[in-house]
Amino acid sequence: MKQKFTLSVCLLLLSSLLFSQSSMDTVKGQFAKINDVKIHYKIYGTGSDVLFLLHGSMECMTEWDKQIPEFSKRYRVVALDNRGHGKSTFTDRKLDYFLLSEDVLGLMNVLKIDSAHIVGFGDGGIIGLYLAIDHPERVRKLVAIGANYKVDTSVVYHEVLDKVKAWDADKVYSFVRNNFRGWPNDKLLVPFTERMKTMLLTEPNLTVGDLQKIKCPALFMTGDHDIIKQSHTSEMFESVQRGYLAVIPGTKHYPQKEKAGVVNSIIIDFLSKKFVNLARF
Repeated sequence: MKQKFTLSVCLLLLSSLLFSQSSMDTVKGQFAKINDVKIHYKIYGTGSDVLFLLHGSMECMTEWDKQIPEFSKRYRVVALDNRGHGKSTFTDRKLDYFLLSEDVLGLMNVLKIDSAHIVGFGDGGIIGLYLAIDHPERVRKLVAIGANYKVDTSVVYHEVLDKVKAWDADKVYSFVRNNFRGWPNDKLLVPFTERMKTMLLTEPNLTVGDLQKIKCPALFMTGDHDIIKQSHTSEMFESVQRGYLAVIPGTKHYPQKEKAGVVNSIIIDFLSKKFVNLARF
């Protein structure tokens, strides 16, 4: 009986190991020369519709591990590392969201993608706003999770800004070493730290008038305990011509991780169905 039990446990562990190995990311990363940097990206799935996944500040494409398997069943998913993040390179150049959005546009051009859905979190959501404003013909639908169009204490809680102000090169170096495999920017650590701090504390600088230029359907998503104040997310939703709003209960700044199943189903429903303008009265 004991031998049978031991054998069963071994088989269970083996099957678990094989499953975990089969679910590992085996897609090979590629690099594209965009402007002054090399952007690291991967493509998943073979769908006719293209979906770009844009990660948040001090993150990389691996943060979408709970979305890529599901989204790639329906779409050709392009995940990338923003300049200076993950395996993408960085140069000692002023960093702003317009530049980051131009990097994404450059990758779309390299891959010969006329238009795509944009799903962005945090910084990625802000980049999506810039793309939808400046290049409306390139964005089919926009999903912005935990994003903001300006930055001050009316938008984000002051504790968050205080933490960013406390960043120094040692803290950033420790972070990238623990989170970015093969980070190629060691020699530019100090300017990377300074540029990121400056950008996060002073940008974006969009206006309600800018948001009103967004023509594509846009879904604004937030956790009910997000660091971005709900009033700000609601303001963005109210400012666009064709907007939806999703507040995910019981989540903080990462609803796509905390309740991935709920978030994924909402996003797929939004992207796959025709947008309907709803009359309040």
